Amino acid sequence: MDNSLVSIIVPVYNTAEYVEECVQSVLSQSYKNIELILVNDGSTDGSGDICKKYENRPNVIYIEQDNLGTTAARRRGVEKSHGEWIMFVDSDDILLDNGLEYMVELSEKTNIVLSGHTHNINLIQKLPDIISKDEYLKMIYTRDIYVAPFGRLFHKSLFNERTLAFPRYYVLGEDYLMNLQIAIDNKEDIRVYKQSMYYRRYNPLSTMHINSLTFDYCQKICGLADNMVMGVWGNRFPLLQMKQRMVFFNLTLKDVRYHSDSHHPFVKDIKRYMDESGVWRPMDRWLLSVSSPWAVKTVWNLRKVWMRLEHPSMFLRDLKKWLGWCIYLILWTRQGTAGKDFFKK
Repeated sequence: MDNSLVSIIVPVYNTAEYVEECVQSVLSQSYKNIELILVNDGSTDGSGDICKKYENRPNVIYIEQDNLGTTAARRRGVEKSHGEWIMFVDSDDILLDNGLEYMVELSEKTNIVLSGHTHNINLIQKLPDIISKDEYLKMIYTRDIYVAPFGRLFHKSLFNERTLAFPRYYVLGEDYLMNLQIAIDNKEDIRVYKQSMYYRRYNPLSTMHINSLTFDYCQKICGLADNMVMGVWGNRFPLLQMKQRMVFFNLTLKDVRYHSDSHHPFVKDIKRYMDESGVWRPMDRWLLSVSSPWAVKTVWNLRKVWMRLEHPSMFLRDLKKWLGWCIYLILWTRQGTAGKDFFKK
């Protein structure tokens, strides 16, 4: 088995309640040739003091910086890393036992190893063992797979001056843009480890939960993504643009409490790309044509029913998801964070 050094980079910002468990989960991995890089991004809650307890260990690097954001912290970590491989871990999350070892075993003849986390294991198990680099780029662009960086093993050669150079303005899209740039630069097929090796914790104080998407923001980030991939696909890919924008549109509706705007340029762009790609999708077009919260929620729910009538397997998926969350809540209530052991199965 390859015994390459893996640099595990953990940006830390105000997660004192969780960061020690995160650090312990990294240091207790069965794969031992690692360096842990803790980047304290201006924490004010004592997170830095917890991390400092580990800085004298031979395989731990502790870095402090002003609060510059997650992208800047990741960039600093990559700059200080010595490993052939890079992995990112959020400081309120946990690596599950032995997962890294299995991912390293798959790292031959690839630049990216993809794995599952506790909330997407069903999706990851449906993927093929190998994803072509072209298909992977499409999946990232359209967000057909999760775009957060965790649960991935990246070859360090994929990081350059473009990879982590996005302005802090894109705080809700930094993961998407980073993975998109990596997918553009990647020249090898992707290997998939079809198990969960990452425990993703729901933290209501995390960046993604205290910021909200808007249509103006989506228009900017989608336009930037278009410019990034034009060097690969040219400037004619309306079907992919429609799919990508519908994902952002759906996410935004929840953030704005279903207040839509059928006349907004972002919404009008989606309709235009539907026309150009020859896709009808009547329920989506209806959703794009209403604005009031009452109308949007009505069409939203009708569309969910329509989709399940078209794809009956979604009913079974919903049932499994509901049962899974019931079991999760029971374990969490009885055992606290020990409930994560359930997801190793």
